[in-house]
Amino acid sequence: MEKELLIEWHQGRELVYSFLARIYQEGPARDLLAALAGEDILAELATRSQNEDLITGCRLMQAELEARRRDLEAYRQELQGDYNRLFVGPGHLEAPPWESVYRSKEHLLFGEETLAVREFYRSFGLESKKKNQEPDDHLGLEMEFMAWLCREAAASIQSGGDAGHFLAGQERFLKEHLEQWVPALTADIQRAARTDFFRGLALFTRGWLASDTVEVEMVLEERPKG
Repeated sequence: MEKELLIEWHQGRELVYSFLARIYQEGPARDLLAALAGEDILAELATRSQNEDLITGCRLMQAELEARRRDLEAYRQELQGDYNRLFVGPGHLEAPPWESVYRSKEHLLFGEETLAVREFYRSFGLESKKKNQEPDDHLGLEMEFMAWLCREAAASIQSGGDAGHFLAGQERFLKEHLEQWVPALTADIQRAARTDFFRGLALFTRGWLASDTVEVEMVLEERPKG
C-alpha cells in the first residue's frame, strides 16, 4: 500500500475506533446522534465494506435514526435508557462491557485479563485516563487504545518513520484481546437490546473488528521482510 493511502487508511480507522470508544463510554450523546442522523456516515461505511454484520448493523442504525429524527431528543432518552440497562445499571447488566467479565472463570471485574490489558497499554507508554475509576478493560477504553494506535501509526508514516511497531500492536491487541470477547458481548447486546440502534451497533462492532483484523493482517504481510 502506498504511503498516502496507508496514512488515509489509518486515519479512517482512527475515526471509527474513536466513534466506538465514545458511544460505549458515553452513550448516545446529542451531538453524536445529530451527526449520525444528519450525515451519510453509516451509509458510506456500509458501502465500503463486504462484511455482512457491518452492513446490516449500519442499515439497522440508519433506519431507526431516520424514522426517529423528527424528535431526536425523545429518541436519545430512549436510547439512554437502553444503554444504561445494557452497560451501566443500576441492577443487573445485560451486557457488562469489561473483558474480564467474559474471559475469567468467575466472571468478575479486575481479573487477570484487566491486568494484561493494563500491561499492554504500558508497553506503549500509556496508562488509562480512568485508572482507579474504571477497569482498564472496559470496551470503550480498549477501542480508544486502538484509535490511539491508528493515530500514532499515521503520524509515524507522515514524519517518515516506520509504523510497524504500532501496526503490530494493533494486530496483537485485536487477536489477543478484542476478538477474544467482543463477539460474546455483541451477542448479548443483540439479545437484550430494545432498540434497533443498539442491535445494529452490536452487529457493526462485531463486523468491524472481524474485517479490520483481516485488513491489518494483509497490510502486515505486504510490508517488506527484514
